[in-house]
Amino acid sequence: MMNLFGVPVSDDVAAAFLAAAANKRQEEAKKAFKPDSPFGKKESQDVENKAKKSADTAKKFFDAYMAQGFTRAEAFKLTVGNLNTKF
Repeated sequence: MMNLFGVPVSDDVAAAFLAAAANKRQEEAKKAFKPDSPFGKKESQDVENKAKKSADTAKKFFDAYMAQGFTRAEAFKLTVGNLNTKF
């Protein structure tokens, strides 16, 4: 086999050179590959759903306190306290 410069190269050397070049190319492709983040676009939809659920829960707390006879200010303070508490 002849290389680009016209120098004869044995088939074993040429095959090894081509295999090494192909392996290097594959390794570079693996390093460059970045899979899609599982937290990407779905997260914005999740945030909306979580916000709606949180607002629903807060409204239920507030309504429950009002039904039990608390004033609006007391019900609001208790609801805020519940939202800041981690269960």
